[in-house]
Amino acid sequence: MKNINPEELASLAQERNISITEYKAEKARKEEAEKLSQKIDGILEHYEQEFRNYYANPSGGDKPDISAIVFRLKSENPKVINAALRHSGHLVKRVEFRRAVTEIIRRPDIDESTANIIASLSFDDMTRKLIALDSADNAANLPGGLIISLTGSDTDAIESFLMHVKPEDAAMILRRWPSGKTMSMTVLRFLLASDDARVLVPLLGAMKDHFPKAALQNKKRLSELESHSTAAVRAWAKKLSHL
Repeated sequence: MKNINPEELASLAQERNISITEYKAEKARKEEAEKLSQKIDGILEHYEQEFRNYYANPSGGDKPDISAIVFRLKSENPKVINAALRHSGHLVKRVEFRRAVTEIIRRPDIDESTANIIASLSFDDMTRKLIALDSADNAANLPGGLIISLTGSDTDAIESFLMHVKPEDAAMILRRWPSGKTMSMTVLRFLLASDDARVLVPLLGAMKDHFPKAALQNKKRLSELESHSTAAVRAWAKKLSHL
C-alpha cells in the first residue's frame, strides 16, 4: 500500500465517512483486485502468444486441437473466447466448433467484440445457415453486423430472424431483402400485424419491389394500414392496395 501520512489518511477516511481501519481495508481490497486483474491479463496475453507460436510453427505431425478450442469457447471470459476464435479459422467446418459458436451466439449478453470476430469467420453457406437457424430466437440480443453476417441472402435464415429481431434490425434486414425472392405468408402476416412504422415501411417497400402478389392476399390489413398514424405507411398501403 502506498505510504501516506496520518493526516492525509484521516482526511481521506473522513471524506468517505468511514473509520481509518475500514479505509485501509477497502484500499487494500482494491489493490488486490487490481493485482489479480493484471495477473489475469498477463495469463491471457501469454495464452494468445502461445496460440500464435503454435500455428505459426506447426510440426509435421500437429493436428488442430478441437477439444482445446471448444473448451475455451465455453469460457465465461470474453478475452479467452476471443483469443480462441482468432486462431480457429481452420476449424469452421467442424461440427463441434459450429455447436460451440452457436452456444456463444445464444448467450443473452454476447460481447460485441466476440460477435464481430464471429461475423468475420469464413463459414460455408450451410454452416452459416445452421448457426442462424439454431440461434434465431436470441436475435434480439445480437448486434446488427452479426445479424447480417448470419442471415446473408438465405431466406430461411432471414425469416427466422425476422420473427425475433428488434424493430430497427427488422428494418435493416428488410431493406436487404434478396431480389426475386418471396416471403412466406406466415412471416409476412406476422410482420404486417405490427403497428411499428420501423417495421411496416421497409416491409411494404419490400413487398412492392419483390413480392407484390402478396398484396392480394392481405387486402384487409392493407386497408387498415391506410389509416396508420405514419404518412409513409399510409402511402405504401394505398399503393399496394391498388395494385
